[in-house]
Amino acid sequence: RHNIIEMILQTYVSTIILLLHTPSFIHASSSTPKMTATNAAQVDPAIYAKSGDISKHLEGVKKQYDTQNKIEFYKQVMGDGTANIHFGKWDNVDLDQEGAYGKASEQMTDYMFELVSGLCDCEGEFKYVDLGSGTGAAALRLVKMHPHIKHATCLNLCDEQNALATKEAAEAGLESRIEVVTGTYEDAPLEDNKYDACFSQDAFVHAFEKKQAFKEAFRVTKPGGAFVWCDLMCGSGEGVSDEELQTFAATNMVNDWLSPEENVAACQAVGWEDVKFVDLTADIRISFQLMLKKVEKILADGNPAGIDEKLLASYKTNLGNRITQVDRGVFKWGVVHAKKPTTSAN
Repeated sequence: RHNIIEMILQTYVSTIILLLHTPSFIHASSSTPKMTATNAAQVDPAIYAKSGDISKHLEGVKKQYDTQNKIEFYKQVMGDGTANIHFGKWDNVDLDQEGAYGKASEQMTDYMFELVSGLCDCEGEFKYVDLGSGTGAAALRLVKMHPHIKHATCLNLCDEQNALATKEAAEAGLESRIEVVTGTYEDAPLEDNKYDACFSQDAFVHAFEKKQAFKEAFRVTKPGGAFVWCDLMCGSGEGVSDEELQTFAATNMVNDWLSPEENVAACQAVGWEDVKFVDLTADIRISFQLMLKKVEKILADGNPAGIDEKLLASYKTNLGNRITQVDRGVFKWGVVHAKKPTTSAN
């Protein structure tokens, strides 16, 4: 456990940079990926290639996230100037209003927390853990909004993000209720049966082994507690080949690329009950559309925040590809929720 933590400090924030910064179609048989999409961005196979080695996998994920430039990019493109940098839930959100993406992102956080809270067999003070918490924005929002949350643990592996989360909690006067812990959700440095709920927003896509991540969530949740997470999952669109699905995964640091049905089965295999998948794929299409709009505006305004121009150009090129892939069924996006039996001994 400690060797892994000391070796790589991985992030689990919104999982977008890899999913948008790489090509749509790559020959899986080649050791050096060849671009077959004319508008695909070049990638470094030494970083992106699927290795089957957990240390290399986590190092590759880490290289793509924990920099001030990436944090600023997410803040401007997805957070509308806030630190909540997740995909959005777009019910009743005016796409043309100022701050639409930030509102949808926060709405998704609220939806997930309401869902998991309703599943818990608990009363009074509430403790939960955010697995792959990124900048801690979701916990900061929820703790501010809900006085009954006694304690929120933000488990994350990136130094820059954890420092920001710690700073924001202190400035909000919430340091006694929000704890930032460095660690991985596949080998969590947390006590058994500690939390009323486990929560994870756009983080599990990079799990080296999904079943192990779900097992750890089960271990740290109290009997009668609940689990909710959302992320991209393997699709099953008509005309989408197995090769395309696997190469998409292999070039986006996705080691364990499961469909919604397979994720449900993996949760059940480690003890979770009443496991359900809520399909929100239509919402991620809107998220990609709005992200493209934001990137185009940043470029049109002369890039006032000074974000890496190559990063912006790559996003502008590849967001269109991602929208097309949603339409073709290359991947899905949605929520999985479950309960831990009240009689569980673990």
